[in-house]
Parts: sequence; structure tokens; C-alpha cells
Amino acid sequence: MTKNRYDAIVIGAGPGGAPCAALLAKKGLKTLLIEQNNRAGGKAMTVSKKGFRYELWPVAGGPMYNSRFEEILKELDLESGLTTHEQHVALYYPDAQGAYQQLAMTRPEPDAPPNPEFMMNQMKWLGIDEAGMMEIAKFAVETGELTPYDIDQLDNVTLQEYLDRYNLPQSFFSLLGMQSNIVYVVPIDQLAASEFIKTSRDMTQNSAGYYSKGGYGRLFERCVEVFEKLGGEVVYQARAEKIMVEDGQITGVKTNKGTFSSPIVISNAGIQPTVLKLVGEEHFDKGYVNRIKDLVPSLGLMGIRYFLNKPFFKEGFNMAFSDNSYLNTERSLKIGAGEFPDEFLIFNTIPSNFDPELAPPGKQCVLTSTLCPADPDMENNQAFWDKIDESMDRIWPGFSECVEFKENYSTKHVSDLTRDQVLPGIGGECIGLGQVVGQCGKYKPSATAPVRGLFYVGCDAGGYGCGTHQAVDSAFNVAQIVEMYHQLH
Repeated sequence: MTKNRYDAIVIGAGPGGAPCAALLAKKGLKTLLIEQNNRAGGKAMTVSKKGFRYELWPVAGGPMYNSRFEEILKELDLESGLTTHEQHVALYYPDAQGAYQQLAMTRPEPDAPPNPEFMMNQMKWLGIDEAGMMEIAKFAVETGELTPYDIDQLDNVTLQEYLDRYNLPQSFFSLLGMQSNIVYVVPIDQLAASEFIKTSRDMTQNSAGYYSKGGYGRLFERCVEVFEKLGGEVVYQARAEKIMVEDGQITGVKTNKGTFSSPIVISNAGIQPTVLKLVGEEHFDKGYVNRIKDLVPSLGLMGIRYFLNKPFFKEGFNMAFSDNSYLNTERSLKIGAGEFPDEFLIFNTIPSNFDPELAPPGKQCVLTSTLCPADPDMENNQAFWDKIDESMDRIWPGFSECVEFKENYSTKHVSDLTRDQVLPGIGGECIGLGQVVGQCGKYKPSATAPVRGLFYVGCDAGGYGCGTHQAVDSAFNVAQIVEMYHQLH
């Protein structure tokens, strides 16, 4: 492939890169998008097998309404991309005898007032008495009264430290611990309280999530289709080998499919792989390099894809937790050392419960996961899979009888698909940069790198919110920054 020159090159067609490339093309920049896989989607990629279409692990997004998802669909004339039926969420928590009991939830309308009946059912389900309800109400009211300035002051306060100001019932604390783990994929005593409060407000006011018609990855495939219609060029199965720099200025990208020239590169490959591998430490100040090396990724995902010979779950999202299964730092370290708790935090998604066309008639694909270290080189994968198998049949009796075949996945699969390992113990992270204290709000890495013409997009810089929504938020913000840089230079 001959050398070509572009206004901008985007590395990676994930939830940050694909929308960003489309927005840049719409702004009139001659843009190249390179992707190491054979399709768009990154960590939210949707694949096909034996009549099923599914993501490779559970993927969620939110809020449902008034979100950056809605904005990207409107901006790119793709407004038919979201499902509109009920959200179908079910939570499971053990009763006094240890049997998991279900609390079904449906999607509220935008800005709907709190539902007292549902809230009372939730308190009863969690076994909370009147005194506990009063403390929860105090927490909810005082948190709801926080101003944006107040919330910004919590960038360096963990959620657990914030919750310790109240005498919350253990079961309610466990519920928030589960939400911390699943939405942000970090331990509750590391999560920045500011991130939790901002995103929780979005979810409360505009519903907790949605699933994209045709599969989650289809949303980002459609971004690439629009990108090409706008004149953008895409090269698949093109692995970035080097981001080239001359005299502190970006000059292009070397790939296994050729070298491409541009004064601007936007990387969706992760801030650590970009700085430490693709560009190289020698092009950055030592203090900046040390800062990048010190950044903490999210936890990883370990799980199983179950393919069922008949429908088993009625809901699209299913989350099972207990007082002993949500992760704080201590529990996370023990799991990393192979000391498993009696209970795993288990969550799964069923794509065909959102879009029936994603599975053959009368069948289901269940994407099941638990949290684990982000290390792609973990040696106890089988122990995780065995524990997940045991948990699924114990929490949902009879589940194993419906399994026709299954596929295991690990953090190595996540890393191989989406992010190079450049530092020991990381690379298989679920989201990217962890939303922990010291890395959020005013402490978040800038989307503009200290090398001229280099920018980061995705969950590592430029946005806020839960995973995929944060990446799309970053895409909007970074596209605007890059457009201005292009005009000025």
C-alpha cells in the first residue's frame, strides 16, 4: 500500500474511535481510520455464530435518554439505532436462607418522579427496616442537593468514604458496591465519589441503560458506514506498529499494511500503549511518562458465553450480588491471589431479549461475567470458569440443563482483541482507565498529549460516565479539540 497523506488518522474503531472519525469526516477533515480487527466495535464488538449475534462479553450503556448515544445518532442521521422497548433489568439478592430472590425493574420514562411502590418493594427485598429507610432517605436527599461545585470537590474522595458519612444498612451498601463494580468496574473503596454521583444522576433522571438494535457493536459499525459515506477511508486488519514523530511533531502511522502520513493522530488504543509503545517514552518528558505508568486501569472481566437450547431468562440484564460478593480493594486482592469468596458477583446480558433477531427462534445466548484482575497472564482461569459455572446453577437452578454449548473467555482474550499489554499485570482491563480517585474530574489525563498533533480518545481521556457512554462523550469532545487544532495549524 502506497504512502498516503491525511488531515487526521484515528487508530481504533471502538466506541471512542469510530464516532470520533465520523465526526471529523463530517467536519471536513480528510480522515483515515485504521482498525486491527476485521470489524468495528472494539470492546463492544458484535460477532455472529450459528445464527446468534452477540458481543464477546456483557456490554451495557446509559443513560437511555438525553445521552451522548442519542446525540451521535442524531448527528450522523442514525436515529433508528436504539431499541425502544422495556429495559428488562433484574437484580438478585439472597434471603435469610441464602436463596437468591429477584427484584424485577422496568425502564422509567425520562424525568419520571420516584415510584414509592417500587422503592418500598426494593427496601423489603433488601430486608431494610424503618430506621434504615430513614438513613437511606437522608443520604438520597443530601446527595441530591449537592451542586456541581460540591461534586467536583469529591474527585479525591472515594465512594466508600462518602458513604461512611451515613449509617446505611449493609444490604443497601452492598447494592451500591455492586453498582460500583458493574458500572465502573473498580472496587467501591477506589471509585471517585464525584464520578458515581454525576453518572448516577444521569441514570436516575434518564434511565439506567439501553441496548443497540442489531447488537451493541452495530452502533459503531454504523458510525463507520457513515464515515465512509462522508469520504473517510477505513483499513481493517491494520495493526498500528508505530506512531511516527519528528522534532516533537506527529508525522503519521506505520502499520502492517503500510505507512500513512498525517500531522494529527487520535489514538483509541489506550493511553498507556500509545505513550509507552506506539510513540515511545523518548518523545515525552520523564515526569509525564511516570504519570502515565502510574495510571490504574479498571478491573478485568472473566466469563462464559452460554448458548441455550431454549429461553431461560426473561430479562435482558441480570445481576446477582450479596454482602460478600461486591468488591473492595481487600477482596479484589484476595481474588487476584486465588482466594475466592463463597459468592461471586455475577452479571449477564441476553442480547435476544432486547432484539429477538439476535438469536435463532427458541434459543438464547447468555453472556455471563464476573470481575477479576486485569492481568492477561493470569494462570487460574479454569478456577474462575468453574466457579462461574457453579454460581450460575446455584443462583438460577436448572440453568445448566438448558446449555447446548459454551465458550470461555478471559482477560487474555480482551487484551488480544483490544489493548496491547505494555506493563506487568494490565492490558485485559474491561473499560480502560479506572474511574478511581486521582484519575477523574480535574485529575483526568488531558486528551491532548504533550507531543504536537497527538490526541487520545475513548475511556482514557476526554469524557465521563459509564464505559461506552464515556467513550462516545470523549469522541464528541476530542473531535472538537482536533477540529480547532487543525484550523489553527
